[in-house]
Amino acid sequence: MEEKNFKLVISFIGKNYNGWQKQKNKKTVQEIIENKCREIFKKDVKIIGCGRTDSKVNGINYVANFKVETELTPLNIKNALNSKLPSEIYIKHVEIVNHDFHSRYSAKKKIYRYIVTLNRTPFLDGFAYFVKEKIDIKKMEEAARYLIGKHDFKSFQSSGSNVKNTIREIFEINIKKNKFFIDEDVEILIIDIVGSGFLYKMARNIVGSLIYAGTGKISPEQIKEILEKKNRKFAPPPVPAYGLFFKNAEY
Repeated sequence: MEEKNFKLVISFIGKNYNGWQKQKNKKTVQEIIENKCREIFKKDVKIIGCGRTDSKVNGINYVANFKVETELTPLNIKNALNSKLPSEIYIKHVEIVNHDFHSRYSAKKKIYRYIVTLNRTPFLDGFAYFVKEKIDIKKMEEAARYLIGKHDFKSFQSSGSNVKNTIREIFEINIKKNKFFIDEDVEILIIDIVGSGFLYKMARNIVGSLIYAGTGKISPEQIKEILEKKNRKFAPPPVPAYGLFFKNAEY
């Protein structure tokens, strides 16, 4: 039987999980899916994720892949996994890809989305960060321009990582205001960050700094100074993990 490389696109709610990556004595999305794969294929299957996510971070189109010898079709695998997985994890798509496809190393871009709510609402509890201060979106956009391009993002990496190369490239940061579809009295900000890759808590640290600029706690120009300092202590605090979503990876 021929070994095949399967690509998965996964949605998950992260509030009950310690991120994607398997960790000792902690509940993670990777571990749950691997356990269900073991039940289906009657053997251990190692799933490769497109990147780590922090505890409580969500996934919209999180990409993973695994290799296994099987005669099951992608649709068979999708249906089998979804019949076994808890309701907060859903396999959106399964396909066979080339053997050299690697969900992490083959990715050209990764996109994170952060949700800010400008009004209190129970409908977004645990999924969006409420900011009570008035936000100037133009100042946020002005601050974001300093982050576009290839930079040393050491100031935006939280402690707890031993990564030595802190240079990353941000291609786009898009900020838009929408009415929340369940309650149109509620306004939300959607912040999409497109990058080559992200350091530990980098997306959350970027959003935290943009909100500081938008609420007047720092000037937009200070983002440039924070970058140049290459020191985490000069940057504003990160926003909570629950408002962050891994939106997609591009290959």
